[in-house]
Amino acid sequence: MRRVRRLAGAVGVLACLGTLGACGGGGGEGVDTSTEPVEVEVGESFEWNAFVVDKGWELNGIERSANMEQVVTPEVRGTITNESDETRSAIFQMVFSSGGDAVATLNCSAAEMVEGQSQQLVCPGLSATMPADYDAVVVREFVRDGASGADTGSG
Repeated sequence: MRRVRRLAGAVGVLACLGTLGACGGGGGEGVDTSTEPVEVEVGESFEWNAFVVDKGWELNGIERSANMEQVVTPEVRGTITNESDETRSAIFQMVFSSGGDAVATLNCSAAEMVEGQSQQLVCPGLSATMPADYDAVVVREFVRDGASGADTGSG
């Protein structure tokens, strides 16, 4: 009886391996193309919509002149890689929030890339103010100004 249970278990494992998708695996097709919002940590690698942003990306304050005043706006820079088998461009937003309220929204983009290609990612916050304090950073689909319900600036 014990041998039959082991055999049945082994057959189940082999069936699972043979159909990876049904068992939660993915093999070569395991690229996550989800565009659901994902919380990320500044400087830590993350994946969103089959794009991977390498560890070491930075948030920096950039001094700019606006209406005869000096202001500090946020800017994110890093390296992004297209993990999809499709040639495509990256476009998404990074929303910095404090206590659940958005304090700055940056539009991120990278030019068209083929599978496996990496390049510079730039997310300028031209009309946002450098957040003095934030407790979360969420990557999400690009939302046009006014559609997000928060006037946090973008650019």
